[in-house]
Amino acid sequence: MPHPLISPLVSSILKTLNSLVLKEFGIAWGLKTDLENLGSTLSTIQAVLQDAETKRGKGEALKNWLRKLNDAAYDADNLVDEFMNEALRRRMDSERGINPQVSAFFSLRNRLIFRLKMGHKIKDMRDRLDAIAGEKNKFHLREGLVETGEVCGMQRGQTDSMVNESEIYGRTDEKEMIIEMLLNNSSDRDDDVSVYAMCGMGGLGKTTLAQLVYNDGRVKSYFELRIWVCVSVDFDVERLTRAILESIEGRGCSISNLDPLLRRLQEKLFGKRFLLVLDDVWNEYHEKWDRLKNALKCGAKGCTVIVTTRIQQVALIMATLPIHHMAHLSEDDSWSLFKRRAFGNERTEENLQLDLIGKEIVKKCKGLPLAIKALGSLMQFKRSESEWLSVKENETGICQMMEVVFYLP
Repeated sequence: MPHPLISPLVSSILKTLNSLVLKEFGIAWGLKTDLENLGSTLSTIQAVLQDAETKRGKGEALKNWLRKLNDAAYDADNLVDEFMNEALRRRMDSERGINPQVSAFFSLRNRLIFRLKMGHKIKDMRDRLDAIAGEKNKFHLREGLVETGEVCGMQRGQTDSMVNESEIYGRTDEKEMIIEMLLNNSSDRDDDVSVYAMCGMGGLGKTTLAQLVYNDGRVKSYFELRIWVCVSVDFDVERLTRAILESIEGRGCSISNLDPLLRRLQEKLFGKRFLLVLDDVWNEYHEKWDRLKNALKCGAKGCTVIVTTRIQQVALIMATLPIHHMAHLSEDDSWSLFKRRAFGNERTEENLQLDLIGKEIVKKCKGLPLAIKALGSLMQFKRSESEWLSVKENETGICQMMEVVFYLP
């Protein structure tokens, strides 16, 4: 019986390796490079798979090569699944408050043991795949075009500065605190720039809070320039510099080299008090941030960069002011948000039983705005008590939905 095509399996592994779940996990546990190297080897193999599978009946040696690759691919899939399950388990444990405090010694010891164990597993798998990849040249295989989505993984959606304040609940105190900090911030040097980081898990409302601050009338009056840039996973200094310039000038920038781009940016910012929002930052490389930050040190006193990030290490690298850790919504605010999504402008006094069930559903969202919105929108189309009870009692479905929300691209 012929082996099934291996290409879909390799594509699936690459998608998982490039998912935001595993990227965050790799960064947090010091395995980022190992996982990237494994992905690189698989990408090299995938490039010739289409040609190899087309020719699979034209030689015993090629069939044996595909058979070895097939076995290794299934083992690699199991290994990546092990990583994914561990990543989800640790995040869910953290959110549920399981073992929140461990002694520094044991925490470090467990971290090192886990990293060593998993690092060895990845290395062994990569050595095995490298050996298989090394044999591909014997078959004179042509590299084919690979769908971008298969190799690059999920692309994060772009954010913008627009916000509908009527749909926001529970962020007033945080908003006022941040605005007060912005208006009273004065650097010691005229050319310095302060960096304020908002840190918290996905779906907690970091972008929304930044939007609220960005659009406040007092902030608009205080800053001569306001700039919003969505960074996402790729912290490319040239791309970000061009995006900042385009935001300031209101048109595309044709400069192609980094040095003149940075000089142009300094010309635009020189002597002006500006607010720059860098939304959704994942970069952990000091040198990349330092290169961009140095170009920003040319404004007036009070210039501020607001950074939103899921990763504590990123916030520590970039922030010059105390880090703001995002709060979960209170029960009252959670219910208000859910009720608006589920009932709209309907009078809920006529749905008292649904209110009671809905409040139990909201508790399962643990104050996570994005999860509350998702469930509220789902319940909008359900009006019977039995339908609402079915959702409330579906613990597995709610947990799966929460996991999707945590890592929504």
